[in-house]
Amino acid sequence: RSGGEGEALGPPDKAGALGKRSDHLGQWRVRFFSLHGRTLGWSRAEGEPHHGHVDVAGSRCLAADFETGRAFSLSVARGGEAAPLVVVACSTARERREWRAAIEAAARAAAEEDAEAA
Repeated sequence: RSGGEGEALGPPDKAGALGKRSDHLGQWRVRFFSLHGRTLGWSRAEGEPHHGHVDVAGSRCLAADFETGRAFSLSVARGGEAAPLVVVACSTARERREWRAAIEAAARAAAEEDAEAA
């Protein structure tokens, strides 16, 4: 979930600044997110190496406003796992819809690739 993968992948499928809830303290901080294929990575600023990343294959995106107490929140979780891979907060409902669509499309494409490779 952390490390520097994905820095030299070319242009992202989607990118932008989002709020991210930290795993350890649950605090919110602005991070720059980029989606490259099946990898959703984040860094402290645009152009910096990824501070962390997750593989979105097999994941689902759910609105998480109630759970987080923040408007336009989005939880990315894998299949039957209870704990989310990452929780983000967008600035608008439109931004959340766009990120949700991009992540879900990447998750579907990755699942199809994995099924073909098996």
